[in-house]
Amino acid sequence: MTNMHLDPAVIQALSGVSTATLTTILLKKGLRNVWLRGTRPIRQGQPRLVGRAFTLRFVPAREDLATPESWSSPKSTRGAIEDMPEGCIAVVDSMGVQDAGIFGDILCARMAKKKVAALVTDGVVRAWLACWARVSRFGVLVLPHRPLSQG
Repeated sequence: MTNMHLDPAVIQALSGVSTATLTTILLKKGLRNVWLRGTRPIRQGQPRLVGRAFTLRFVPAREDLATPESWSSPKSTRGAIEDMPEGCIAVVDSMGVQDAGIFGDILCARMAKKKVAALVTDGVVRAWLACWARVSRFGVLVLPHRPLSQG
């Protein structure tokens, strides 16, 4: 598995870079649409996150193809979580879909157990209260667009 930890000096340097500066650098490189819309910290005063990203794109599945057998596929969400290295920041694009949850407390707990540093998503998190109760003990910071259910 790839080591996702960064040198503390790199983290300190990047922590001081503004969002505007990062956006300008991306624009200069021709990357004009590379951010998630609607994310927000779940706690006021939460520190800025710096780390290597493990990126996913959630595409709503067709109900006729979303079977228990498909969940064990290496291309599944569960398969992706198993590939997440310790220390990464999971950045999950839900493509603006707001009527389907992409993670819940069990998947968040698995990420916490694997020592994923954070989950940043524009998607909807199922079983929000249970998810937060499980992962907050491990330090995973979940930044969803909105919770789907309190569960």
